[in-house]
Amino acid sequence: MLGSIEYATGHLGCKVIMVLGHTNCGAVGAAIGGGAEGNIKFLTDAILSAIGGEKDDYKACGLNVKKGVETIKKAFDGHEEIKLSEVDVVGAIYDIKNGHVEFMDE
Repeated sequence: MLGSIEYATGHLGCKVIMVLGHTNCGAVGAAIGGGAEGNIKFLTDAILSAIGGEKDDYKACGLNVKKGVETIKKAFDGHEEIKLSEVDVVGAIYDIKNGHVEFMDE
């Protein structure tokens, strides 16, 4: 993921990076439920580290998005080619029922 972001911003000139979560996310639900096995457990473990003990699906999704934004900002802080002062990193949640996108405050 970070390599794709690096290429898009550093070589293609993209100025916005969006971390877009969505409601009714199976991975978030699996993390909350704690029953993941196999390779998906790597994903749910990462989500669990972002959401802590949160059990509300929407709030958990928001926490996971927030963690993604923070991870991207941290990864590119001080990067030679990607200047975070020139690139917006934003988080949002897509509601799959009504099609609305809610942007998150930083």
